[in-house]
Amino acid sequence: MLNNFKEKRILFIGPIFHNYHVLIKEKLEFLGSVVDFYPERDYGWRFKIINNFFKSYLIKFQSKHYDSILKKCKEDYDILFVIRGYMFSDSFVSKFKTLNPKARTLFYQWDSNKTNPFLNVAPLFDKVCSFDFKDCSEFPFIKYLPLFYTDDVISFNQDERVVEYDFFFMGWYFAERYDAVVSFRDFAVTNNYKLKIFLYCPLSSYLKEMLKGNLLDRSIISFTPMKRVEYLTLLSKSKVMVDVSNPRQTGVAMRVIEAISLNVKVLTNNLNLSEDEIIGKAGIISFFDEKNVRFEQAILDVQSFEYSHNLTLSLELWLSKLFGFYED
Repeated sequence: MLNNFKEKRILFIGPIFHNYHVLIKEKLEFLGSVVDFYPERDYGWRFKIINNFFKSYLIKFQSKHYDSILKKCKEDYDILFVIRGYMFSDSFVSKFKTLNPKARTLFYQWDSNKTNPFLNVAPLFDKVCSFDFKDCSEFPFIKYLPLFYTDDVISFNQDERVVEYDFFFMGWYFAERYDAVVSFRDFAVTNNYKLKIFLYCPLSSYLKEMLKGNLLDRSIISFTPMKRVEYLTLLSKSKVMVDVSNPRQTGVAMRVIEAISLNVKVLTNNLNLSEDEIIGKAGIISFFDEKNVRFEQAILDVQSFEYSHNLTLSLELWLSKLFGFYED
């Protein structure tokens, strides 16, 4: 693979989600690019106040945020690279193209249009990709590209693993996911399965639920996010990763990609995963109904699956495909 990233000047805008933005930036720089990263929104108290109490001002607030990025950018760019782009401004794309007429513009969605509307701005980009099956099916200009695993996953992928858990669940709180986790916990207890649960719920979300009269079980939620090393350690020591998908998305979630990359089987309620031509037919994924938990016992047999490294994309290969430097 030729290193087409060398000496490319890239303006990278995306979410601060776990540490993925840092790992992506570092990989691009390792490949020889010069990268300026800016978050897609303010992650401080101002955004939280406006988002919770003054939503009518949010569009204007985001527009100012993106304008401030343009003011900080002084270099000529070869590429504008945007991941998700929360309430991204079409005027930003137009202004960027005026300032950088020779630059390519790339847009990747690891959210669905249903949860993060982007159709107003997507056609302005030279290339648009998404992990969401439904969006790619409904909008022909969006190319399907699944998510990736990062280099730190590789060190946990051992041929001989010490298995401690039958099932492991880790995710962010939303109401449907909480109900599904409670249901699965009750099923695991009844059938003597060893289950590890980590459901992250920000304190603000917990208080909102309390005000609604919904008392969440504190034994299965945490107000503090799990550290990545702990997450990968627990995942690597589990037979099966339980995936309770966001009902507003259809794509293969990052935790599913990471589980498969660690040779950990996946039990998911997202029937859309069968649409992926590679992992959907590999025999590593099984499906369940979160309201009536049942599954084939063979999924717990750690020897019943022969892993292939071709099932998932490394971060470097993902970037090469997205940037158009590797099409096979």
